[in-house]
Amino acid sequence: MINKYCSQIIETMEEAVSISDPDGVILYLNKRHELITGIPSFELLGKSVHELVRRGLFDVVLNPDIMRNKQSETRVQELGNGRKVVLDGHPVFDENEEVALVVTYLRDITKLAEMREQMSSQQELLEAYQKLQSFDSALEKVPPVVQSKPMKRLYGQLGIIAETDATVLLLGETGVGKDVFARKLHRLSDRADKAFVKADCGSMPENLIETELFGYAPGTFSGGNKNGKIGLIETASGGTLFLDEIGELPLLMQTKLLRLLQDREIVRVGATTPQDVNVRIVAATNKSLEKEVEAGRFRSDLYYRLKVAVIDIPPLRKRKADILPMARLFLKSFCQKYQRDITFTQETEDSLLNHTWPGNVRELENLILGCVVTSKKNIIEVADLPFSPTTEIRVSTGDGLDGMKISGKSMKSILDEVEKTIILNGMERVGNIAKLAKELNLDRTTVFRKLKKYGAR
Repeated sequence: MINKYCSQIIETMEEAVSISDPDGVILYLNKRHELITGIPSFELLGKSVHELVRRGLFDVVLNPDIMRNKQSETRVQELGNGRKVVLDGHPVFDENEEVALVVTYLRDITKLAEMREQMSSQQELLEAYQKLQSFDSALEKVPPVVQSKPMKRLYGQLGIIAETDATVLLLGETGVGKDVFARKLHRLSDRADKAFVKADCGSMPENLIETELFGYAPGTFSGGNKNGKIGLIETASGGTLFLDEIGELPLLMQTKLLRLLQDREIVRVGATTPQDVNVRIVAATNKSLEKEVEAGRFRSDLYYRLKVAVIDIPPLRKRKADILPMARLFLKSFCQKYQRDITFTQETEDSLLNHTWPGNVRELENLILGCVVTSKKNIIEVADLPFSPTTEIRVSTGDGLDGMKISGKSMKSILDEVEKTIILNGMERVGNIAKLAKELNLDRTTVFRKLKKYGAR
């Protein structure tokens, strides 16, 4: 039964198969053999392997050694077409334990090398994705606060845009939650199971930004990765690339980004061949790009390419209905994290509601965090708020902030001073951006940008 289908069984193999007799005469070749060697089967069948070596078609044969030693043999052979193959020969014995046939398998080393390179590229992509994926899973568990009419309208708009692949431009003041909107857009889209990669255009050094975004080809830089390096754009392929602070992008990079948006292809630094990428672009800025275009700092053609679907996120002071629900949500979250049981007084909530929040949602979040970690009581009173007109608060956190006076200062200056002290003291203590980012639960790019802001870089 098996003998009847033996030939068909051999044809299913990925390897090339050659069967020869004790004298080295080729009796059988499968179709794969012709594909790998490039030599038509009719030129080989019935011919002796020794004759084929003399003709220069092969440079190595295994039959003599297998006949002599009666053992399997393995060699590397270079074919006339330049391919290298692994020869794996095995004896087949008759009833007298003599070699009756020699079965040789050919495996294409060239193909194996391509597969290894592909696997290396995939591993690099996975490592880059894991390294750059700054998604905070804890945020997934926090329901969005959508109480005000402007936010209800925006979230409705977000759902519609998410169903398309349109480029999105997020506008809004610092701290309004552009990052949150970008991630929400990704989660609502068909790309939700693919990568979400954030590129902070404001924190990347100008001399490295091209390689960070586009990657580089093998051999481009002495001392660089010999296999090249994948860029953030390729890392996000299939998913979403969030370009935060796009208004900070240098003009040269704006030109390259324009090509990506127009042609959906990129060229790595040092390469000449473009490659297609399937990535959705979500950009964000707190600048007026129209004014940047007028000043010559931003390309008008790129601006109009980005201005496909625009989401203008209002500041917190213009969506007052969201302030208290958001404050309560932050309070609950931080109390769970630090195992505290704290509530607001009615007067405190009134004060929160009437504050102008120049730092927007980020200011509110940091304020609640500060109250939770510094409060010795189970209630937060008006006097505990830094913008209370009658209070003089001294912060004590044990991180270089002991006794810091914050009364009479704006919330922005208070937060800047606290942040600066924590960042600089933390860097001095751990001496490493990655460690500090992990300790503070921040992106490395965020820590880098803040160090640069406070003159430590």
